[in-house]
Formats: sequence, structure tokens, C-alpha cells
Amino acid sequence: MTADDGALFGREEVPVGGVGPAEAALNVAVAAGEKAGTLVAEDAALVAAARHAARAMDWAMRSPSPKAIYSIAQSLTAYRETLHALRLPAAIAPAPVKPPAAPAQPEGDPLRDLFGTPGA
Repeated sequence: MTADDGALFGREEVPVGGVGPAEAALNVAVAAGEKAGTLVAEDAALVAAARHAARAMDWAMRSPSPKAIYSIAQSLTAYRETLHALRLPAAIAPAPVKPPAAPAQPEGDPLRDLFGTPGA
């Protein structure tokens, strides 16, 4: 099928490749959910849908076609909602945010060092 046949993408625009970063991250999250016991057998359909969406996003990232970005835009919200519905450990207890480090305080009192000790 070519683009002339009415297809959205021609053969030259369809990238090939194995597991991409989105699917790899999903696999890690699903394995963690299974280990934590937050995934149950009834979640299999949601996992399959999430895996399909992750593969589509990976495909779009590898595609040389500028049209591919639309598949990410159309599927991202549904993908996020699917991940949330799966109750994956990262969604239940996200990684703690580290507060920024307090700026280092110089040794001594800068005003006292510059102007001396009052009354002295």
C-alpha cells in the first residue's frame, strides 16, 4: 500500500525497530506493579492497551514522517489515564521530590566582619 492508495503513511515512512523507550518503561512499571501486588488478573486488558499505546508512541518517535506526531498527541491522555487506572507503584507513591539544597552560609557574620563588633 502506498500513500497514493489512501493510506496515511507510505511504506517508506513506517519505521522498524524493537522495544522503544516508552514500552521499556511500561514493562518496568508493570513488573514493579506485579511484584508489589497492585496489579490483578483483571488488569490484563488495561496492560495490553497501555502496551499498544506505548508501542505507538515509540513508533511515532522513530518515524521520519512529520505526520507521526499526531498519533502521540491523540493517544497521550488516554495512555496517562490507563497508567493511572493500573495503580502502578509509581502512581500510588511517586518518588519523593528532594528539596533544593540550602545555599551555603559564609563563615562568621558578614556585617560584623565588615563593620566590626558594635560597642567594641
